Amino acid sequence: MFIKLQKSWYSIMENNIIETLKKHGINILFGEKLSKHTTLKIGGPAKYFVYIENIQQLIDVLSIAKFYNEKVFIIGAGSNLLVSDKGFDGIVIKLKKDFTTIDIDEEKVIAYSAVMLPMLINTTVEHSLSGLEELFGIPGSVGGAIIMNAGTKTASISDCLEQIEVVKIDEPEQGIIKLSKEQINFQYRSSGLENKYVIVSAQFHLKKSDKEILKKKLNEVLLKRIQTQPLGTFNAGCIFKNPYGIESEITAAKLIESAGLKGFSIGGACVSEKHANFIINKNNATCEDFLELIRYIIKVVKEKYNIELQPEIIFVGIEL
Repeated sequence: MFIKLQKSWYSIMENNIIETLKKHGINILFGEKLSKHTTLKIGGPAKYFVYIENIQQLIDVLSIAKFYNEKVFIIGAGSNLLVSDKGFDGIVIKLKKDFTTIDIDEEKVIAYSAVMLPMLINTTVEHSLSGLEELFGIPGSVGGAIIMNAGTKTASISDCLEQIEVVKIDEPEQGIIKLSKEQINFQYRSSGLENKYVIVSAQFHLKKSDKEILKKKLNEVLLKRIQTQPLGTFNAGCIFKNPYGIESEITAAKLIESAGLKGFSIGGACVSEKHANFIINKNNATCEDFLELIRYIIKVVKEKYNIELQPEIIFVGIEL
């Protein structure tokens, strides 16, 4: 009897959530495979998957999630994620429409969070604006890039950032909040914003420069990526942080390569032959394949060099 009542209660709760979302004009998908939304092509179904077109819808969905005590995950381009094969037991939010615009006024650039980073950089270069070109070729959205403070050895997205607009996940009733760069705890591949805020937009201050020089720089950056990274494969970018930060010559890639792990596979997950800090989905890999390979790499590097690699990739619905 208890089990039947429990199932009935869950059914009522789900119907209430669905009806409430629909009343707010939210487009809901049920059991949407998250593998369709990640660059690794890995990830099970989301309990609810919603497309959000404007700020009000975002606030509404977060408020509904809070009321019904549903977990929330914001998915951008899915380029730095490893998602459980079991999926996500909550509401996955995908931003679109109003969140895909770029506004430029002289040297001030406002990019909304669902803008793809390569698109933003191409646009700023077309306006003869310099400051972001070192990041060209990094996949992902502006929001995701800020959350992880994406960057290279020579630059990070926070370098030219002035402020962001956010909505607090657990207090959406506060509406849009502005945070200056100084209020954000930017560090190497982290921001402190993780799981606390949904980024709405970002304001950058760039500098006027020669367009042709900037285009040449983009070509150079992209060529280097083509030569050194496994572009064209299903991957999630660098898996591990460099153990001593950006400037150190001791990189995660060098440690993994010198440990003899290039090309090493578990199931369908394989350490790239081109760049040892990339793991590629070579043959219908599962999330568990990736987890086992990540754990094995950490173990081998620790045994050989007494250095414990820390993942840069974000885990969704799983723990390392």
